[in-house]
Amino acid sequence: AGGIFNSFCHDAPSSLSSMVLKSMKISTVMKCVQGSPCSLHLNIKGTLSLNENIRGLEICSLSLDTQQSQCTNVRFVGKKSKMLNGEKVQVQFNCIEVNVAQHIYVTMKTVPNYCEVKLSQEYYVEAGNFDYSVDRARKIILVNVSSFLQDEDYYVRLCHKWFTCEDAGAFAVIKGKESLRSVSLKYSRLLPCLCIEGWLAAPDARRIQLCPFENGKYYTKALWDNIVYNPVTQTLTWEPACPVLVMVNLCRLMNSIDHCEDIQNSSKTSDKVKYSRVDTHARLCMKFTTKQGSWVKCPFAHGEFP
Repeated sequence: AGGIFNSFCHDAPSSLSSMVLKSMKISTVMKCVQGSPCSLHLNIKGTLSLNENIRGLEICSLSLDTQQSQCTNVRFVGKKSKMLNGEKVQVQFNCIEVNVAQHIYVTMKTVPNYCEVKLSQEYYVEAGNFDYSVDRARKIILVNVSSFLQDEDYYVRLCHKWFTCEDAGAFAVIKGKESLRSVSLKYSRLLPCLCIEGWLAAPDARRIQLCPFENGKYYTKALWDNIVYNPVTQTLTWEPACPVLVMVNLCRLMNSIDHCEDIQNSSKTSDKVKYSRVDTHARLCMKFTTKQGSWVKCPFAHGEFP
């Protein structure tokens, strides 16, 4: 009933800022009651500045697939809210049950419902949250998966993200009935497009991805390694290991080790770069330039190129 009576808004008093309600964050939590199957619930957090004109908060969720709505509210004690006028409080709701792959529209409103004082957000209910650690010595990524339903299997794999996420070899299944929720996935190189992908073993389950290496040192370290020289055809080629917007050109290393002078008409921006009739001089280098900066690789600097 509260949802019906609170659906119509009225003008807020001039002393009430529309910013009293802010920063709504939505996630899912798994609730398990002994003797019953576990179930997913929305976990909704927000920040409210207490005000004598606000007697409570109401959270409503509308399923965009079925148009069903659920509302829940919390009331504040009148005297306390007056005394604490302007104080910020954290509010949390986690009693609205949801299903995997549900598309939800969530609103947070004041009680009474003041116009313009409202937060709203669309949310897609995903199953499975990851956290991970990297064992560089063994070239293993240990993935822990939480927040997925019991009795349902869950798939985890490593992939290289281009237009789609292309299989990178490592793949594992976490059995729903098992208590162990972690898997070890072996990788060959820590590339910026290396992602962890997981999905529930259910029809049309949405895949979620975590790409932890897309920024930072992995961005620059491994991208410029795929340089190949063919001595028979005298061609020098480079192929990106990950999608990258880059300009490539040949340059000649000068006496100053920090300066590589560009060779005219050698700039290329295609996915696969190829240079013919290359002089294999030790000072001949390839320069890679992105928005983040420039990197120089000199494939012939240490004698014979493999």
